Amino acid sequence: MPEERSPLMTVEERSPVRAIDLQSGHILHHDPFAALDEWRESPPFWCEDDGGFWVVSRFDDVRDVLQDAEAFASGADTTVPRLEISEPLLPSFVAPPYVQKLRAIVLPHMTAKRIGVLEPKMRSTCSELISGFRDQGHCDVIRDFARQYPIQVFSELFGLPADRREEFRNHAETFLHEQEQAADAWEAIRTIVREQLEEKRVRPQDDLLSAIAIGRIDDVLMDMDAAVNLASTVFVGGLDTLPSNIGWSFRYLAEHPEARRRIIEDPSVIPRAVEEFLRLWTVTAKDSRKAVKDIHFKGVNMRAGDRVMVLIGLANHDSAEFEDPLTANFDRTVNRHIAFAAGPHRCLGSHLARHELEVAMEEWHSAIPDYRIVPDAHIVYDGGGVFAIDSLPLEWEISSPV
Repeated sequence: MPEERSPLMTVEERSPVRAIDLQSGHILHHDPFAALDEWRESPPFWCEDDGGFWVVSRFDDVRDVLQDAEAFASGADTTVPRLEISEPLLPSFVAPPYVQKLRAIVLPHMTAKRIGVLEPKMRSTCSELISGFRDQGHCDVIRDFARQYPIQVFSELFGLPADRREEFRNHAETFLHEQEQAADAWEAIRTIVREQLEEKRVRPQDDLLSAIAIGRIDDVLMDMDAAVNLASTVFVGGLDTLPSNIGWSFRYLAEHPEARRRIIEDPSVIPRAVEEFLRLWTVTAKDSRKAVKDIHFKGVNMRAGDRVMVLIGLANHDSAEFEDPLTANFDRTVNRHIAFAAGPHRCLGSHLARHELEVAMEEWHSAIPDYRIVPDAHIVYDGGGVFAIDSLPLEWEISSPV
């Protein structure tokens, strides 16, 4: 690394480090969180892979990068890693104050109160999906449940008409899980979104699509291309994260029957369990920023234009912030995790994700209280833009009490 770039590597004078490929997605045979664990609680350091970038992993350091949009701009696209997209995805990759103006259009439909109205839809969707495989005594919880659930719920929030939801769901599934066809699926999603926005701009209803269709920036109606960009990105943004959250949570509960039994016997513990699972397995485990100016940050000198990779998943394992950080403690009373990031780009869907996870756990454990991972199952992980479990086969006794 050239000396003029950064005379100080770290306060520990560490040498450049070659790391796991943090820039692109790979299907892994090992837990990607475990693969990153050697850098937990590490000061910022320079990684020479992929042209070079800084790696930041301590809780306070990651939070400070995420909150300081003046020094660290939202960087390379990690929301839609499969595609080359020329325009910035909204609101993910635009700077303040414009990002706040975009978020103000969406946020009224993402409040805890508005999300609470969707609870009957969440419960009926879970119940319908579970009833489809409960009597078989087995399922792949990712493919048969976790991937189906959020699309159906968000379609309701989004305001898609009933006769377009199945078509939209199929395109979303293809986009997220069929890389060779992802570009075509993305264009199909945007085409449907544009049609719906144009209709709702003329006849708005009380839904998220309508809010975007008639959204105004500085009292000027949003350009239709920008509205399509915003609506499409908001829709797909949560469709890969919730299945991943469910996957990690159910893997843990399948392997820890005492924790599962506590949830069954005392469902009031579920919200705290959800917070622990979000903290322990932060599926948006890494995010990109770019240094806007030369800055001395936490013992290193960063130059304008340097890429910065923040490891949010490791930040949530920092013992300086969390006592016994690698343990799932359902009695943790202070849990200030940053699973939904922080600062101006904090996740818009945090209330939705929490509520969906809580309902999924309640409904599943009411119907299937005892289950296990299929013996000798080969669990495959994804270490790409979202840290995911690609497949999690579960089995249970059909005679298990409801």
